[in-house]
Amino acid sequence: MNRRATFRKFFFADSGGFTPPPSSKAGFTIIELLVSLSIIVFLGAIVLFNIGQQRQRAALLHSGQRLTLDLRRTQNFALSAREFQITGVPCGWGIHFNGPNSANYIIFADLAASPDCSDRDFIRAANGSEDYETVNFDAGISINSLSNSLSDIVFTPPDPLVRFTPDQTTAAVVLINRNSATMTATVNKAGLIFLQ
Repeated sequence: MNRRATFRKFFFADSGGFTPPPSSKAGFTIIELLVSLSIIVFLGAIVLFNIGQQRQRAALLHSGQRLTLDLRRTQNFALSAREFQITGVPCGWGIHFNGPNSANYIIFADLAASPDCSDRDFIRAANGSEDYETVNFDAGISINSLSNSLSDIVFTPPDPLVRFTPDQTTAAVVLINRNSATMTATVNKAGLIFLQ
């Protein structure tokens, strides 16, 4: 048989299509496929696990930054004599915390019956009449602890005086996420606000 006939016999069968030589073996074994699949599943599980942790870290950071920004915003409300509803300029502005394990806080206007603010109480009204806004933390974030059972931080104009209820020199609000990571927002009597 000449070369041309051998070539046609191997590559062009009776069906007219290409037929691979009978001695070649192509493809993967079942073991190779299972090993490859298990490696892919393992790497995917690691990625998914880390994404959940990163989301919780990001939510904690976002909530901590939001709290410090709201503390600064409340301080600016007091210094800029921002009006509250139809009652005019309040004696100050503050933030109320509902205690550990709460997932929100309330920005409020500290009102008084007397125009000179001599009868003000430096706390949020229990009936909610002084409430300006309720702010919720991101999902999975809550208050872990408050220094000395802190309930209110009030900023008073014209000087940036800060009053804590109960009285203390520095107030700390510790936030926690589902993974038990914490972040602390701190305010001192001079009005310095920082996050650590």
